[in-house]
Amino acid sequence: MLRDLVRRCVESRWFQYGVLALIVFNAVILGADTIPAVRAALGQTLLAADRIIVYAFVGEIALRIYAYRLDYFKSGWNLFDFLIVFISLFAASSGLSALRAFRVLRVLRVIAVIPRMRVVVSALLDAIPGIASAGVVIVLILYVFAVIAANLYGAAHPALFGDVFAAMYTLFQVMTLEGWPDIAEAVRETHPRSWAFFVSFLLIGAFTLLNLFVAIVVRAVEEDAGPLFGGFVEEQRALREEVAALRREIAALARRER
Repeated sequence: MLRDLVRRCVESRWFQYGVLALIVFNAVILGADTIPAVRAALGQTLLAADRIIVYAFVGEIALRIYAYRLDYFKSGWNLFDFLIVFISLFAASSGLSALRAFRVLRVLRVIAVIPRMRVVVSALLDAIPGIASAGVVIVLILYVFAVIAANLYGAAHPALFGDVFAAMYTLFQVMTLEGWPDIAEAVRETHPRSWAFFVSFLLIGAFTLLNLFVAIVVRAVEEDAGPLFGGFVEEQRALREEVAALRREIAALARRER
């Protein structure tokens, strides 16, 4: 049947590689379109290539829906793929520059095409409850220290700690370790003992809670993606052991013939 032929086609390796190549080529086009010199020289060509790729993606989705019928929409990754193509098609046909910027979402299709990337994304989704819990703790610690900083240093440094919101923003910058020595030095000029506050905040906020946040993500990826990559390693190890056993058997047979 024609449907079976189409299904074998969309499931074939060359078809997957072709879709992946289109995604990569489309990403290059979208990036080149942001360079003024390239846009001035090849603007119409890039636009035409972009539209051709969009129509190719629509055709690919249509083939998959024809091959799998309603079963296509039972997969969350297929729904993700369908939504990305639909949004990019609407963005490409729109004259609004703000909507056209959403064309770059097509690059995210590479996640749905490559199985190993799907495993990593699934692991990150499984880590959301732990990430949310760690995030709440971080916000609470940030709020507590912001209130303290606003009361201690707000009068002398209103731009940094004038109110709780400005203090939270400043402490968030300190937590990321971006330019925090300048902030600490500015406060130390008016409050010589402020070093104790910043050291305490860095130890609790940056070195402890942020590392806890990272640990939650790493653990989730190890639990979900570990079996996949670990299974590949085990297969390679088993294959090497079988080859070594065959070599020993061949050597034993050769000695017997002598």
